[in-house]
Amino acid sequence: MKKNVLFCFFSLVSVISFAAFPVETQGIISEIDPERFKLDSWAFMIGILTMPFLFLYGLPLALLFINKKNYRKSLALGWLAGFVLIILLLFAIESVQSGGLLIY
Repeated sequence: MKKNVLFCFFSLVSVISFAAFPVETQGIISEIDPERFKLDSWAFMIGILTMPFLFLYGLPLALLFINKKNYRKSLALGWLAGFVLIILLLFAIESVQSGGLLIY
């Protein structure tokens, strides 16, 4: 249902903002693979929240024993996103202390 609504919305947008080049929408829809990786949002959020504990305690590694489809990849992506967020947070804090970044 969500895909159909998005397709209708973007079809309407394409009609309103006339494209000067041909767009093949049937080819895009038929190439969807149902066996492709789908992000498990709960595992992704758990991965982000447990990232600080990964290096301190190693306990989040026990979450890898959960055997659900796409859970491990989503958890690993959450850990990666958490690591990037920690680096960005440290960079922002360091920039504020040096007077380079102002956060209001």
